[in-house]
Amino acid sequence: MCPAEWGHLTRCSQLDDGTRQLAEVTYKDALQKHGCLDTEDLQYEAEFLTWDQASQNTFVFACHLTSTLGIRVSWNPFHPDWIASATNICIAQVMINTQYLVHTVVQHKDKWRRAQTMEVLAEGKQVTMRFVGGETFMMKTEGQDTTTGYPTLREAIQQTFPTLVRISQHTEPGHIFGKDCQENGRKKIGWAQAVYPLRARLQ
Repeated sequence: MCPAEWGHLTRCSQLDDGTRQLAEVTYKDALQKHGCLDTEDLQYEAEFLTWDQASQNTFVFACHLTSTLGIRVSWNPFHPDWIASATNICIAQVMINTQYLVHTVVQHKDKWRRAQTMEVLAEGKQVTMRFVGGETFMMKTEGQDTTTGYPTLREAIQQTFPTLVRISQHTEPGHIFGKDCQENGRKKIGWAQAVYPLRARLQ
């Protein structure tokens, strides 16, 4: 139950369909109610709560489970360096500056093509993309796009760079986490070497 609960919270903190915003409100409520600064503080407080008291908030309940098992989880779910925390404009600008290519399915076809981010539009809500070969198209940066047939920029980044967690991983020289890792002399970083935001340890 404990790994499932923490895994659920991790996924919720990364989804950009409104789930992340709800998770952030729930997290802040938990910290405020129990007078805590972070998840480690919250785990110490949750240790003295009953099952029913802890289950009123998903973050508190997860912390109660780790305390019951005698482990501590170190995690800042809304750290500003996480890709999920970055603004749409920031994400798009990083893609423009680094000139990394993302993989996207051609509209209404089962064909993958690589595309580059060219311009940020509509206060970060849209970007102009260009396929390798010259054709341009519009792409939303977040949410769910059911009209164009293309994924959003955040979805395309996740599909192309599945182990990417932090913005700085995308901007650090010599490292890229994805399908085109060998291009331009960049070093491949696999799943085992990726830096994940959640850490657990025995007390």
